[in-house]
Amino acid sequence: MQSNSKVLHFYNSFKRYTSLCMSVDYTISRNLRDGGIGTRPISSNGLWCCALLPALLISYNLLYKVSPLYTLVAYVAVGLFCYSILFVVFISVSCLVLREPIYGGCIASSLVSALMNFIFNTQGLTTSLFFSLTAVYLYSTMLRWSLTKFPKTYTIGEAMIVTQGLTLFTIAVIGRIMNILHDSNEDMNLISSIVLTALSTVGLLITGLCVISEKQRNIQTFSYMFAVAALFALVTLHVLLGLNCVFRILNYIFLNRNRVQLFAFWLFLLMISIFLVLTRTKSAVKVNTVTRKSFHLLASLVFMSGIIYDVYLTSLAAGIGLGFLILVEALRKLNITPISEALQSAFDVYSDEKDIGSFAMTPIYLYVGLACPLILVPSYEGTTLELLSGVLATGVGDTAASWFGSKYGTKKWTNSEKTVEGTIANVLSQVATVYVLHLFGLLRNNTVLIRTMLAASISSVVEAKTDQVDNLILPLVTLLVFQINWMFG
Repeated sequence: MQSNSKVLHFYNSFKRYTSLCMSVDYTISRNLRDGGIGTRPISSNGLWCCALLPALLISYNLLYKVSPLYTLVAYVAVGLFCYSILFVVFISVSCLVLREPIYGGCIASSLVSALMNFIFNTQGLTTSLFFSLTAVYLYSTMLRWSLTKFPKTYTIGEAMIVTQGLTLFTIAVIGRIMNILHDSNEDMNLISSIVLTALSTVGLLITGLCVISEKQRNIQTFSYMFAVAALFALVTLHVLLGLNCVFRILNYIFLNRNRVQLFAFWLFLLMISIFLVLTRTKSAVKVNTVTRKSFHLLASLVFMSGIIYDVYLTSLAAGIGLGFLILVEALRKLNITPISEALQSAFDVYSDEKDIGSFAMTPIYLYVGLACPLILVPSYEGTTLELLSGVLATGVGDTAASWFGSKYGTKKWTNSEKTVEGTIANVLSQVATVYVLHLFGLLRNNTVLIRTMLAASISSVVEAKTDQVDNLILPLVTLLVFQINWMFG
Protein backbone atom coordinates (compact mmCIF):
# COMPACT_ATOMS: atom_id res chain seq x y z
CA MET A 1 0.00 0.00 0.00
CA GLN A 2 2.81 2.38 0.90
CA SER A 3 4.58 1.52 -2.35
CA ASN A 4 1.46 2.37 -4.37
CA SER A 5 1.18 5.68 -2.52
CA LYS A 6 4.76 6.59 -3.44
CA VAL A 7 4.16 5.72 -7.09
CA LEU A 8 0.99 7.83 -7.10
CA HIS A 9 2.82 10.73 -5.45
CA PHE A 10 5.61 10.53 -8.04
CA TYR A 11 3.07 10.39 -10.88
CA ASN A 12 1.19 13.44 -9.58
CA SER A 13 4.43 15.39 -9.11
CA PHE A 14 5.58 14.48 -12.62
CA LYS A 15 2.21 15.49 -14.04
CA ARG A 16 2.35 18.89 -12.31
CA TYR A 17 5.91 19.43 -13.55
CA THR A 18 4.91 18.51 -17.11
CA SER A 19 1.94 20.86 -17.00
CA LEU A 20 4.16 23.69 -15.76
CA CYS A 21 6.70 23.10 -18.55
CA MET A 22 3.96 23.04 -21.18
CA SER A 23 2.50 26.25 -19.81
CA VAL A 24 5.89 28.00 -19.91
CA ASP A 25 6.50 26.70 -23.43
CA TYR A 26 3.13 27.99 -24.61
CA THR A 27 3.75 31.41 -23.03
CA ILE A 28 7.14 31.67 -24.72
CA SER A 29 5.66 30.73 -28.10
CA ARG A 30 3.03 33.43 -27.69
CA ASN A 31 5.62 36.05 -26.73
CA LEU A 32 7.76 35.14 -29.75
CA ARG A 33 4.75 35.36 -32.03
CA ASP A 34 3.70 38.72 -30.60
CA GLY A 35 7.25 40.01 -30.99
CA GLY A 36 7.44 38.95 -34.63
CA ILE A 37 10.26 36.47 -34.02
CA GLY A 38 9.99 33.33 -36.12
CA THR A 39 11.58 30.14 -34.83
CA ARG A 40 11.44 26.88 -36.75
CA PRO A 41 7.69 26.19 -37.04
CA ILE A 42 7.01 23.21 -34.80
CA SER A 43 4.84 22.67 -31.75
CA SER A 44 7.46 23.02 -28.99
CA ASN A 45 10.54 25.12 -28.27
CA GLY A 46 12.78 22.31 -26.99
CA LEU A 47 13.75 24.17 -23.83
CA TRP A 48 15.06 20.98 -22.20
CA CYS A 49 17.87 20.77 -24.75
CA CYS A 50 19.89 23.45 -22.94
CA ALA A 51 20.90 20.89 -20.28
CA LEU A 52 22.42 18.26 -22.61
CA LEU A 53 25.92 19.65 -23.24
CA PRO A 54 26.55 20.90 -19.66
CA ALA A 55 25.36 17.59 -18.21
CA LEU A 56 27.65 15.61 -20.51
CA LEU A 57 30.72 17.72 -19.82
CA ILE A 58 30.21 17.71 -16.06
CA SER A 59 29.64 13.94 -15.96
CA TYR A 60 32.87 13.27 -17.85
CA ASN A 61 34.71 15.77 -15.69
CA LEU A 62 33.62 13.88 -12.58
CA LEU A 63 34.27 10.37 -13.90
CA TYR A 64 37.56 10.79 -15.77
CA LYS A 65 40.93 12.30 -15.14
CA VAL A 66 40.68 15.11 -17.66
CA SER A 67 42.95 17.98 -18.69
CA PRO A 68 42.68 21.38 -16.98
CA LEU A 69 41.22 22.75 -20.22
CA TYR A 70 38.44 20.14 -20.27
CA THR A 71 37.59 21.02 -16.66
CA LEU A 72 37.60 24.72 -17.52
CA VAL A 73 35.18 24.15 -20.41
CA ALA A 74 32.94 21.92 -18.27
CA TYR A 75 32.59 24.56 -15.55
CA VAL A 76 32.03 27.29 -18.13
CA ALA A 77 29.23 25.10 -19.52
CA VAL A 78 27.56 25.23 -16.09
CA GLY A 79 27.52 29.02 -16.36
CA LEU A 80 25.94 28.76 -19.82
CA PHE A 81 23.28 26.44 -18.42
CA CYS A 82 22.50 28.90 -15.63
CA TYR A 83 22.12 31.69 -18.17
CA SER A 84 19.90 29.44 -20.31
CA ILE A 85 17.52 29.00 -17.38
CA LEU A 86 17.44 32.75 -16.76
CA PHE A 87 16.93 33.35 -20.49
CA VAL A 88 13.88 31.06 -20.43
CA VAL A 89 12.51 33.00 -17.46
CA PHE A 90 13.10 36.35 -19.19
CA ILE A 91 11.55 35.30 -22.48
CA SER A 92 8.53 33.80 -20.73
CA VAL A 93 7.83 37.33 -19.46
CA SER A 94 8.69 39.30 -22.60
CA CYS A 95 10.60 38.93 -25.87
CA LEU A 96 12.36 42.24 -25.13
CA VAL A 97 15.45 40.25 -24.14
CA LEU A 98 15.76 39.26 -27.82
CA ARG A 99 15.06 42.68 -29.30
CA GLU A 100 17.26 44.80 -27.05
CA PRO A 101 20.90 44.34 -25.97
CA ILE A 102 19.88 43.35 -22.46
CA TYR A 103 22.45 41.24 -20.61
CA GLY A 104 20.49 40.53 -17.47
CA GLY A 105 21.72 37.44 -15.68
CA CYS A 106 25.12 37.36 -17.41
CA ILE A 107 27.14 38.43 -14.39
CA ALA A 108 25.33 36.08 -12.01
CA SER A 109 25.78 33.14 -14.40
CA SER A 110 29.44 34.03 -14.95
CA LEU A 111 30.11 34.09 -11.23
CA VAL A 112 28.85 30.50 -10.88
CA SER A 113 31.34 29.08 -13.39
CA ALA A 114 34.11 31.45 -12.26
CA LEU A 115 33.84 30.26 -8.65
CA MET A 116 33.80 26.61 -9.75
CA ASN A 117 36.97 27.11 -11.80
CA PHE A 118 38.63 29.08 -9.02
CA ILE A 119 37.82 26.53 -6.30
CA PHE A 120 37.93 23.17 -8.10
CA ASN A 121 40.20 23.79 -11.09
CA THR A 122 42.89 25.84 -9.30
CA GLN A 123 42.67 28.57 -11.91
CA GLY A 124 43.43 32.10 -10.78
CA LEU A 125 40.48 34.33 -10.00
CA THR A 126 41.31 36.71 -12.86
CA THR A 127 41.60 33.85 -15.36
CA SER A 128 38.37 32.27 -14.11
CA LEU A 129 36.46 35.54 -14.39
CA PHE A 130 37.90 36.26 -17.84
CA PHE A 131 36.80 32.93 -19.31
CA SER A 132 33.43 32.90 -17.56
CA LEU A 133 32.44 36.46 -18.47
CA THR A 134 33.67 36.05 -22.04
CA ALA A 135 31.74 32.81 -22.48
CA VAL A 136 28.43 33.96 -21.02
CA TYR A 137 28.38 37.31 -22.83
CA LEU A 138 29.36 35.63 -26.10
CA TYR A 139 26.68 32.98 -25.60
CA SER A 140 24.05 35.60 -24.79
CA THR A 141 24.91 37.59 -27.92
CA MET A 142 25.01 34.58 -30.26
CA LEU A 143 21.78 33.13 -28.85
CA ARG A 144 19.92 36.38 -29.40
CA TRP A 145 21.50 36.79 -32.83
CA SER A 146 20.67 33.25 -33.99
CA LEU A 147 16.99 33.66 -33.13
CA THR A 148 16.51 37.14 -34.59
CA LYS A 149 18.81 37.16 -37.64
CA PHE A 150 18.01 33.67 -38.95
CA PRO A 151 14.22 33.21 -38.89
CA LYS A 152 12.77 29.70 -39.05
CA THR A 153 16.23 28.14 -38.74
CA TYR A 154 16.25 27.05 -35.09
CA THR A 155 13.95 26.31 -32.22
CA ILE A 156 15.08 27.88 -28.95
CA GLY A 157 16.49 24.54 -27.78
CA GLU A 158 18.39 23.95 -31.01
CA ALA A 159 19.76 27.50 -30.93
CA MET A 160 20.92 26.93 -27.36
CA ILE A 161 22.81 23.75 -28.27
CA VAL A 162 24.41 25.32 -31.35
CA THR A 163 25.47 28.51 -29.58
CA GLN A 164 26.65 26.61 -26.50
CA GLY A 165 28.81 24.45 -28.75
CA LEU A 166 30.26 27.44 -30.59
CA THR A 167 30.93 29.28 -27.33
CA LEU A 168 32.63 26.32 -25.67
CA PHE A 169 34.72 25.68 -28.78
CA THR A 170 35.84 29.33 -28.74
CA ILE A 171 36.78 29.05 -25.07
CA ALA A 172 38.75 25.86 -25.80
CA VAL A 173 40.65 27.59 -28.60
CA ILE A 174 41.48 30.58 -26.39
CA GLY A 175 42.54 28.21 -23.63
CA ARG A 176 44.83 26.34 -25.97
CA ILE A 177 46.39 29.58 -27.22
CA MET A 178 46.96 30.61 -23.60
CA ASN A 179 48.59 27.20 -23.03
CA ILE A 180 46.12 25.99 -20.41
CA LEU A 181 46.01 22.64 -22.19
CA HIS A 182 48.96 20.43 -21.29
CA ASP A 183 48.46 17.40 -23.52
CA SER A 184 51.27 14.87 -23.56
CA ASN A 185 49.66 12.98 -26.44
CA GLU A 186 51.68 13.89 -29.53
CA ASP A 187 48.99 12.66 -31.91
CA MET A 188 46.33 14.86 -30.32
CA ASN A 189 48.61 17.90 -30.41
CA LEU A 190 49.20 17.33 -34.12
CA ILE A 191 45.50 16.77 -34.80
CA SER A 192 44.31 19.79 -32.83
CA SER A 193 46.84 22.03 -34.58
CA ILE A 194 45.70 20.88 -38.03
CA VAL A 195 42.00 21.09 -37.21
CA LEU A 196 42.25 24.57 -35.68
CA THR A 197 44.22 25.72 -38.71
CA ALA A 198 41.64 24.26 -41.09
CA LEU A 199 38.67 25.81 -39.29
CA SER A 200 40.34 29.22 -38.91
CA THR A 201 41.25 29.16 -42.61
CA VAL A 202 37.65 28.40 -43.56
CA GLY A 203 36.49 31.21 -41.27
CA LEU A 204 38.93 33.63 -42.88
CA LEU A 205 37.83 32.65 -46.39
CA ILE A 206 34.12 32.96 -45.60
CA THR A 207 34.67 36.32 -43.89
CA GLY A 208 36.49 37.60 -46.95
CA LEU A 209 33.70 36.44 -49.26
CA CYS A 210 31.09 38.12 -47.06
CA VAL A 211 32.98 41.42 -46.96
CA ILE A 212 33.28 41.88 -50.74
CA SER A 213 30.30 43.12 -52.74
CA GLU A 214 27.96 40.71 -54.50
CA LYS A 215 29.20 41.85 -57.92
CA GLN A 216 32.73 40.78 -57.01
CA ARG A 217 31.65 37.29 -56.00
CA ASN A 218 32.70 35.19 -58.97
CA ILE A 219 34.85 32.15 -59.59
CA GLN A 220 37.95 34.23 -60.35
CA THR A 221 37.76 36.21 -57.11
CA PHE A 222 37.07 33.02 -55.19
CA SER A 223 40.18 31.42 -56.72
CA TYR A 224 42.36 34.34 -55.61
CA MET A 225 40.91 34.33 -52.10
CA PHE A 226 41.26 30.56 -51.88
CA ALA A 227 44.96 30.88 -52.74
CA VAL A 228 45.43 33.50 -50.02
CA ALA A 229 43.60 31.28 -47.51
CA ALA A 230 45.78 28.31 -48.47
CA LEU A 231 48.89 30.44 -47.93
CA PHE A 232 47.54 31.48 -44.52
CA ALA A 233 46.99 27.83 -43.62
CA LEU A 234 50.51 26.89 -44.69
CA VAL A 235 52.10 29.71 -42.68
CA THR A 236 50.01 28.82 -39.62
CA LEU A 237 51.00 25.16 -39.84
CA HIS A 238 54.65 26.16 -40.15
CA VAL A 239 54.34 28.21 -36.96
CA LEU A 240 52.51 25.47 -35.04
CA LEU A 241 54.26 22.36 -36.34
CA GLY A 242 57.59 23.56 -37.71
CA LEU A 243 59.10 23.89 -41.17
CA ASN A 244 58.52 20.23 -41.99
CA CYS A 245 54.78 20.44 -41.26
CA VAL A 246 53.67 19.15 -44.67
CA PHE A 247 55.92 16.09 -44.43
CA ARG A 248 54.74 15.42 -40.87
CA ILE A 249 51.11 15.43 -41.99
CA LEU A 250 51.76 13.23 -45.04
CA ASN A 251 53.84 10.82 -42.98
CA TYR A 252 51.14 10.62 -40.32
CA ILE A 253 48.52 9.58 -42.86
CA PHE A 254 50.36 7.63 -45.55
CA LEU A 255 53.23 5.85 -43.78
CA ASN A 256 50.81 3.66 -41.86
CA ARG A 257 49.29 0.83 -43.88
CA ASN A 258 46.07 0.67 -41.85
CA ARG A 259 45.53 4.40 -42.29
CA VAL A 260 46.08 4.16 -46.04
CA GLN A 261 43.50 1.36 -46.28
CA LEU A 262 41.06 3.28 -44.11
CA PHE A 263 41.59 6.42 -46.16
CA ALA A 264 40.97 4.46 -49.39
CA PHE A 265 37.74 3.04 -47.94
CA TRP A 266 36.53 6.52 -47.02
CA LEU A 267 37.40 7.77 -50.49
CA PHE A 268 35.36 4.93 -52.00
CA LEU A 269 32.33 5.86 -49.86
CA LEU A 270 32.78 9.51 -50.80
CA MET A 271 32.75 8.61 -54.50
CA ILE A 272 29.50 6.68 -54.01
CA SER A 273 27.95 9.68 -52.24
CA ILE A 274 29.01 12.09 -54.97
CA PHE A 275 27.66 9.73 -57.65
CA LEU A 276 24.29 9.49 -55.87
CA VAL A 277 24.05 13.26 -55.45
CA LEU A 278 24.93 13.96 -59.08
CA THR A 279 22.51 11.33 -60.36
CA ARG A 280 19.55 12.53 -58.31
CA THR A 281 20.35 16.20 -58.92
CA LYS A 282 20.45 15.62 -62.67
CA SER A 283 17.01 13.98 -62.56
CA ALA A 284 15.72 16.93 -60.47
CA VAL A 285 13.33 14.62 -58.62
CA LYS A 286 12.76 15.37 -54.94
CA VAL A 287 13.95 12.47 -52.81
CA ASN A 288 11.89 10.95 -50.02
CA THR A 289 12.94 10.49 -46.41
CA VAL A 290 14.06 6.87 -46.86
CA THR A 291 16.35 7.81 -49.78
CA ARG A 292 17.76 10.67 -47.76
CA LYS A 293 18.54 8.29 -44.91
CA SER A 294 20.87 6.32 -47.22
CA PHE A 295 23.40 9.09 -46.65
CA HIS A 296 23.07 8.43 -42.92
CA LEU A 297 24.32 4.91 -43.57
CA LEU A 298 27.22 6.04 -45.76
CA ALA A 299 28.32 8.66 -43.24
CA SER A 300 27.94 6.14 -40.43
CA LEU A 301 30.17 3.65 -42.23
CA VAL A 302 32.87 6.31 -42.40
CA PHE A 303 32.69 7.11 -38.69
CA MET A 304 32.17 3.53 -37.51
CA SER A 305 35.17 2.19 -39.43
CA GLY A 306 37.31 5.10 -38.30
CA ILE A 307 36.35 4.93 -34.62
CA ILE A 308 36.96 1.19 -34.48
CA TYR A 309 40.23 1.04 -36.42
CA ASP A 310 41.89 4.47 -36.00
CA VAL A 311 40.10 7.00 -33.84
CA TYR A 312 42.89 9.58 -34.10
CA LEU A 313 42.81 9.68 -37.89
CA THR A 314 39.02 9.91 -37.66
CA SER A 315 39.29 12.93 -35.36
CA LEU A 316 41.60 14.61 -37.84
CA ALA A 317 39.34 13.85 -40.79
CA ALA A 318 36.22 14.90 -38.86
CA GLY A 319 37.65 18.32 -38.05
CA ILE A 320 38.73 18.99 -41.62
CA GLY A 321 35.44 17.62 -42.95
CA LEU A 322 33.44 19.98 -40.74
CA GLY A 323 35.33 22.94 -42.15
CA PHE A 324 34.68 21.72 -45.69
CA LEU A 325 30.96 21.26 -44.98
CA ILE A 326 30.65 24.79 -43.57
CA LEU A 327 32.49 26.17 -46.61
CA VAL A 328 30.16 24.34 -49.01
CA GLU A 329 27.08 25.78 -47.28
CA ALA A 330 28.62 29.27 -47.34
CA LEU A 331 29.32 28.95 -51.07
CA ARG A 332 25.71 27.92 -51.65
CA LYS A 333 24.44 31.05 -49.91
CA LEU A 334 26.92 33.58 -51.30
CA ASN A 335 25.83 33.47 -54.98
CA ILE A 336 29.19 32.64 -56.53
CA THR A 337 28.57 31.65 -60.14
CA PRO A 338 28.54 28.78 -61.12
CA ILE A 339 29.28 27.07 -57.79
CA SER A 340 26.22 28.34 -55.93
CA GLU A 341 23.78 27.27 -58.65
CA ALA A 342 25.09 23.70 -58.65
CA LEU A 343 24.96 23.46 -54.86
CA GLN A 344 21.46 24.96 -54.77
CA SER A 345 20.24 22.36 -57.29
CA ALA A 346 21.48 19.56 -55.03
CA PHE A 347 19.92 21.26 -52.01
CA ASP A 348 16.53 21.53 -53.75
CA VAL A 349 16.54 17.78 -54.36
CA TYR A 350 17.77 16.62 -50.94
CA SER A 351 16.37 19.23 -48.53
CA ASP A 352 13.57 18.30 -46.14
CA GLU A 353 10.93 20.18 -44.17
CA LYS A 354 13.48 21.13 -41.48
CA ASP A 355 15.58 23.13 -43.97
CA ILE A 356 13.16 26.02 -44.43
CA GLY A 357 15.35 28.52 -42.58
CA SER A 358 18.42 30.48 -43.57
CA PHE A 359 20.78 27.50 -43.82
CA ALA A 360 20.78 23.81 -44.71
CA MET A 361 21.21 22.66 -41.14
CA THR A 362 20.17 19.01 -41.55
CA PRO A 363 23.44 17.75 -43.14
CA ILE A 364 25.51 19.84 -40.72
CA TYR A 365 23.55 18.46 -37.77
CA LEU A 366 24.06 14.92 -39.08
CA TYR A 367 27.79 15.43 -39.38
CA VAL A 368 28.11 17.11 -35.98
CA GLY A 369 25.96 14.41 -34.38
CA LEU A 370 28.23 11.67 -35.71
CA ALA A 371 31.42 13.52 -34.79
CA CYS A 372 30.55 15.15 -31.45
CA PRO A 373 31.54 12.15 -29.27
CA LEU A 374 35.09 12.54 -30.60
CA ILE A 375 35.17 15.96 -28.94
CA LEU A 376 33.07 15.32 -25.85
CA VAL A 377 34.62 12.01 -24.74
CA PRO A 378 37.88 13.00 -23.00
CA SER A 379 39.64 9.64 -23.35
CA TYR A 380 39.73 7.28 -26.34
CA GLU A 381 40.91 4.28 -24.32
CA GLY A 382 38.10 1.82 -23.57
CA THR A 383 35.34 4.20 -24.70
CA THR A 384 34.58 2.84 -28.17
CA LEU A 385 30.89 2.37 -27.35
CA GLU A 386 30.53 6.00 -26.26
CA LEU A 387 32.38 7.17 -29.36
CA LEU A 388 29.84 5.26 -31.47
CA SER A 389 26.90 7.09 -29.86
CA GLY A 390 26.24 9.24 -32.91
CA VAL A 391 26.56 6.31 -35.30
CA LEU A 392 24.16 4.16 -33.28
CA ALA A 393 21.57 6.87 -32.61
CA THR A 394 21.35 8.57 -36.01
CA GLY A 395 23.14 6.36 -38.52
CA VAL A 396 21.68 3.05 -37.41
CA GLY A 397 18.67 3.58 -35.15
CA ASP A 398 17.08 6.63 -36.76
CA THR A 399 17.58 5.19 -40.26
CA ALA A 400 16.02 1.85 -39.28
CA ALA A 401 13.10 3.62 -37.60
CA SER A 402 12.47 5.74 -40.68
CA TRP A 403 12.63 2.85 -43.15
CA PHE A 404 10.74 0.25 -41.11
CA GLY A 405 8.18 2.74 -39.79
CA SER A 406 7.33 4.10 -43.24
CA LYS A 407 7.08 0.61 -44.74
CA TYR A 408 5.42 -1.44 -42.01
CA GLY A 409 4.32 1.02 -39.32
CA THR A 410 0.61 1.17 -38.50
CA LYS A 411 0.33 2.22 -34.85
CA LYS A 412 1.39 5.82 -34.22
CA TRP A 413 2.53 7.35 -30.97
CA THR A 414 0.18 9.84 -29.36
CA ASN A 415 0.61 13.34 -30.84
CA SER A 416 3.34 12.10 -33.18
CA GLU A 417 3.74 10.93 -36.77
CA LYS A 418 6.30 8.34 -35.64
CA THR A 419 5.18 4.72 -35.34
CA VAL A 420 5.65 2.22 -32.53
CA GLU A 421 6.97 -0.30 -35.06
CA GLY A 422 9.63 2.19 -36.14
CA THR A 423 10.65 2.73 -32.52
CA ILE A 424 11.03 -1.02 -31.98
CA ALA A 425 13.15 -1.24 -35.13
CA ASN A 426 15.25 1.63 -33.78
CA VAL A 427 16.06 -0.27 -30.58
CA LEU A 428 16.63 -3.64 -32.22
CA SER A 429 18.89 -2.26 -34.94
CA GLN A 430 21.17 -0.57 -32.41
CA VAL A 431 21.35 -3.66 -30.20
CA ALA A 432 21.97 -5.90 -33.23
CA THR A 433 24.79 -3.65 -34.46
CA VAL A 434 26.52 -3.69 -31.08
CA TYR A 435 26.01 -7.46 -30.81
CA VAL A 436 27.73 -8.03 -34.17
CA LEU A 437 30.62 -5.74 -33.19
CA HIS A 438 30.94 -7.57 -29.87
CA LEU A 439 30.76 -10.95 -31.64
CA PHE A 440 33.74 -10.05 -33.84
CA GLY A 441 35.74 -8.75 -30.89
CA LEU A 442 35.50 -5.09 -31.87
CA LEU A 443 33.73 -4.21 -28.61
CA ARG A 444 35.27 -6.18 -25.76
CA ASN A 445 33.35 -4.99 -22.69
CA ASN A 446 30.79 -7.57 -21.53
CA THR A 447 28.28 -4.89 -20.48
CA VAL A 448 27.97 -3.27 -23.92
CA LEU A 449 24.71 -5.04 -24.81
CA ILE A 450 22.95 -4.07 -21.59
CA ARG A 451 24.14 -0.48 -21.83
CA THR A 452 23.11 -0.29 -25.48
CA MET A 453 19.69 -1.74 -24.75
CA LEU A 454 18.99 0.93 -22.15
CA ALA A 455 20.45 3.79 -24.19
CA ALA A 456 18.69 2.68 -27.38
CA SER A 457 15.35 2.37 -25.58
CA ILE A 458 15.54 5.90 -24.20
CA SER A 459 16.90 7.51 -27.36
CA SER A 460 14.30 5.76 -29.53
CA VAL A 461 11.46 7.08 -27.36
CA VAL A 462 12.99 10.56 -27.55
CA GLU A 463 13.22 10.15 -31.35
CA ALA A 464 9.55 9.19 -31.48
CA LYS A 465 8.25 11.95 -29.23
CA THR A 466 10.47 14.98 -29.85
CA ASP A 467 10.03 17.42 -32.70
CA GLN A 468 13.58 18.77 -32.34
CA VAL A 469 16.16 17.81 -34.99
CA ASP A 470 17.02 14.13 -34.45
CA ASN A 471 20.53 14.41 -35.88
CA LEU A 472 21.49 16.97 -33.24
CA ILE A 473 19.61 15.70 -30.19
CA LEU A 474 19.82 11.90 -30.30
CA PRO A 475 23.64 11.50 -30.15
CA LEU A 476 23.78 13.72 -27.07
CA VAL A 477 20.92 11.85 -25.39
CA THR A 478 22.51 8.49 -26.18
CA LEU A 479 25.91 9.59 -24.92
CA LEU A 480 24.38 10.94 -21.71
CA VAL A 481 22.48 7.69 -21.06
CA PHE A 482 25.68 5.70 -21.65
CA GLN A 483 27.32 7.82 -18.98
CA ILE A 484 24.47 7.46 -16.51
CA ASN A 485 24.14 3.69 -16.82
CA TRP A 486 27.95 3.36 -16.61
CA MET A 487 27.97 5.36 -13.36
CA PHE A 488 25.26 3.25 -11.76
CA GLY A 489 26.11 -0.02 -13.49
